Amino acid sequence: MAEAEGSCCNGLPAFYEKSKPALAMICVQFGFAGMNIISKVALNQGMSHFVLVVYRHAVATLVLLPFAYVLERLV
Repeated sequence: MAEAEGSCCNGLPAFYEKSKPALAMICVQFGFAGMNIISKVALNQGMSHFVLVVYRHAVATLVLLPFAYVLERLV
């Protein structure tokens, strides 16, 4: 018997596909919350605003660099 078209997406994989935007939004919100907490602690301990900005950009560059390399390289 031939399987019905689209039957491979029933159940858990279909739920995962439908919930990807919500899961991504939750992960981003956790990232924002973590950055706010780290910024608040660092600034309360006397770190300069300018140094904090440089560190944030450096960390963001290091985090995004592997994704940029893998996703944007020529195939």
